[in-house]
Amino acid sequence: MNWKESYSDQIENLISYSKLIYQRGLVSAAGGNISARCGRHVLITGSNIPLRAVTPEGLMLCDENGTVLDAPPHLRPSKESAFHLGIYRIRPSAQYVLHAHPVFSTIWSMQNQELPLYTESAKLKLVHVPLIPDGQPGSADLAEKVLTAVSHTSEDTTAFLMEAHGVLILGETMENCFHQAELLEDSAKIAVFQKLLHP
Repeated sequence: MNWKESYSDQIENLISYSKLIYQRGLVSAAGGNISARCGRHVLITGSNIPLRAVTPEGLMLCDENGTVLDAPPHLRPSKESAFHLGIYRIRPSAQYVLHAHPVFSTIWSMQNQELPLYTESAKLKLVHVPLIPDGQPGSADLAEKVLTAVSHTSEDTTAFLMEAHGVLILGETMENCFHQAELLEDSAKIAVFQKLLHP
């Protein structure tokens, strides 16, 4: 199978939105990872590939169990592959998964309180933003915490804060994931400043 032809739309989405995620300041350095469902396979960014520099050679194809089907020899899947794959198993509607490290969302994730949604747009589109407890990046413990949080929420819940670790967004399109990530970061920024101005 020439998967680069079969999944050209997913490849194009991952590359273009990786750059937007970086340009918007939702990640820095080589942080963050995104993936796409490709039938019974998953396309995911490689480990230590900066999102600003993702190319087709920086993506790898895995099966639903995480076995690498095709990738350049020097690449390993993102260390967060376990929770990406798990999300696709428990959320049939999810076609894309985005994990990033925006500053204000990360700050609020450590406040030990639910994110208040002050704007009408946030109330309408984010609805509710659960907090996933902290876990070592790439660990089975973190993957379990992510999947527990996702499995205990409704299909309408697509945005999560990860304690001391950024955001997790699920969506039917990569565009929707990006919009939710932007809105979540703006909502967290408003919440942080509101708390500073009115302690």
